[in-house]
Amino acid sequence: MSNVVNLQTWDGAVNLRDLGGLPLDDGESTAPGRVWRSGAPEPITPTGWAEALDDGLTAVVDLRNPAEIKQARDLMPDAARPRELVTRNTPTEDPGDPHFLETCGPWLDHPRSYAPNTAMYPHLFAGVFRAIADAPGPVLVHCAAGRDRTGMITAMLLSLTGVEHQAIADDYERAFRGTTHRGGGVSYDVERGAWVQHRGETWTAQQLEERVGERRAALLAWLVDLDPAAYLRYVGLDEPRIKGLRALLR
Repeated sequence: MSNVVNLQTWDGAVNLRDLGGLPLDDGESTAPGRVWRSGAPEPITPTGWAEALDDGLTAVVDLRNPAEIKQARDLMPDAARPRELVTRNTPTEDPGDPHFLETCGPWLDHPRSYAPNTAMYPHLFAGVFRAIADAPGPVLVHCAAGRDRTGMITAMLLSLTGVEHQAIADDYERAFRGTTHRGGGVSYDVERGAWVQHRGETWTAQQLEERVGERRAALLAWLVDLDPAAYLRYVGLDEPRIKGLRALLR
């Protein structure tokens, strides 16, 4: 895995990273300070938000569904963010949709879910990318863990930008490794057919490497078949927005 070029720290932030410094297919690198990715932002302290504003952050694109947002606010009722930040809630899935649960439920933490997820909800993905394109300036994209939904959206953006596929996989791997020490949360239990609270998993070093390897392989296979510009046209984004997204990290 290549070196992390732009490590980022906002006090309290979880699994945070600047998407700058990634290698492009023309030999250049993505621009820093344009797009960040992270886990849920509720733990960010007032100091951390001040640091984010100092770094130029103007907008937050939240990929969580309404139930997750409510749960996070119930757990951290005092969490607040600066009022000057534009926040857009743009989920990538419908957790109550039986078809989604049947198809993607077993792979919610895996890139194997990306292809069916994007096929299932074009209108939701249109909302996500419109929110990123219409942000007034630098933007933070996040879900709960900052791994798979965030990884799916940022992989599409990075692919559109022209980032090398191995570098996109490296970025996903860093996010995946950044969640291996998290506690439990809400997950979909396929056998019970319900969303349940779980305590998290503990993996040996070998198990972790196996999981990283299979997820990288699935992500790279998905990227080979992905035409991000064609997909964005399909979901209804206009050419100026697609052009703006392609240039966002350049």
